[in-house]
Amino acid sequence: MSGKNPDDLLAANLARWEEQVDIHVGSGFYRVKEFKAGETSLDPLILAEIGDVAGKRLLHLQCHFGLDTLSFARLGAVATGLDFSPKAIAEARKLAAETGLDARFVEARVDEATAKAGTGYDIVFSSWGVLMWLPDLEVWARNIAACLKPGGFFYLAEGHPLLWTLDDEEATVEKNFRIVRSYFLEGPQQWDNARDYAEPEVTLTHFRSNEWQHTLGEVVTVLAAAGLRIEFLHEHDRLVWPAVPGMTRADTHYFRAPEGAPRLPLSYSLKARRE
Repeated sequence: MSGKNPDDLLAANLARWEEQVDIHVGSGFYRVKEFKAGETSLDPLILAEIGDVAGKRLLHLQCHFGLDTLSFARLGAVATGLDFSPKAIAEARKLAAETGLDARFVEARVDEATAKAGTGYDIVFSSWGVLMWLPDLEVWARNIAACLKPGGFFYLAEGHPLLWTLDDEEATVEKNFRIVRSYFLEGPQQWDNARDYAEPEVTLTHFRSNEWQHTLGEVVTVLAAAGLRIEFLHEHDRLVWPAVPGMTRADTHYFRAPEGAPRLPLSYSLKARRE
């Protein structure tokens, strides 16, 4: 896989995400109906840690079809969402029109954020299942820093990279939540998985994905190298999707390890400020 052109790998990922848009818009997992009725798509962790966004210019990277972007707009932010999927951006704009929420949506890759979404943001935001789709975190971090105004901050909530090491095939407590892969995987990892995480009974036509493992150390290092000061890094034992078979619902928003499994970090959140 190391000799593959990253653009070709990203094109294959784009085809998968384009197929998933309609599935996700109609799924109970994303709760679009509840959002249209006035609820937020933002989970309590994000709401508590990111703070008041009213009047702030906010850029949401990898926004998918815009639920979180529009939730920030509903909270008073001057919100812009960016995603590389034309279909997702079209759905985001449609959802904005249906709800009467004012947000801008930009079709672009993360490495085009500065050029296509602009600069001078108070907040850059990204969350949940985003970093694995990026081949180069140094480029990612430099774009984040360039998009922020001095004093602005970046906030990330993400699945913990330890998840990559765990057995995701066996659905028994005895066999899952055990380490079966290296934490230090290099290069793109190619997966054949026709199951959609939001609608597991749906079989995807574009079943292949290309993903990159990024350690916690790499994330912190590239952000610091880009000129951002880390204000906090928190690890959590809950996650917004059931990444490992056997995970159980903790509440409306989160999944956790089943009883009897070891208590491991399943997600983390990070805030970093541009000086």
